[in-house]
Amino acid sequence: MNSRLQPVLSPRDLPLAELCSARLDGEVFSLGDFWCPVDELDDCPSRARAAGLLVSPRAIAERLTAVWIYGLAPEPGQHQFCVNVSARVHLVPSPRLRIREVRCAPDQVQTISGLRVTLPLRTCVDLARWNTEAAPGADADMHPLQRGALVPLIAALLRFAGHTSVEPARRLCTGANLPFKVQALARLDEAQALMEAAVLNDALLDDASPQQAPRPRIAPE
Repeated sequence: MNSRLQPVLSPRDLPLAELCSARLDGEVFSLGDFWCPVDELDDCPSRARAAGLLVSPRAIAERLTAVWIYGLAPEPGQHQFCVNVSARVHLVPSPRLRIREVRCAPDQVQTISGLRVTLPLRTCVDLARWNTEAAPGADADMHPLQRGALVPLIAALLRFAGHTSVEPARRLCTGANLPFKVQALARLDEAQALMEAAVLNDALLDDASPQQAPRPRIAPE
């Protein structure tokens, strides 16, 4: 294989048969719908590159796709992107991804490997507001969330962003006409309880760990 390959490969770089053969030979590994040379890392920039190959440059990775890019959850069965309502992007239906129109301020987005991704705090709020009950029944990603995985994801995102409480996320939910605001605040309260329980558990583990006895001082002769 060519020694100067892209970090993330698609059939536009090499024929599909060659990529599949390289995977069997251990020269590349699968990353989402694409492949990476084995000397590349499965990290945040690589996952962002792979997600970015699915959409136009105007799309923004959000919700479960953003969580996957940050390395906090497995790749979703259906990727989730959004575009600003003013972007005027033609939304093509696809079983592989979902794109919705939202209002997303520039300071709530960062660019990773050329793909715009909602910041962890904005992703928290989007997950908290997500009305999973109204989602199409064909969306396989909804079922684990309905079984209680959504709130731990919110707590994990807040910790990932360096927050010790949900207050920064609550402040983003202060809009008067914010859809699903009550649901969002309830989920944030649950996430706060999880974060407090994690802090308490860490403190108990620290207290239970054996303390190393100080070494006796040896008097000089």
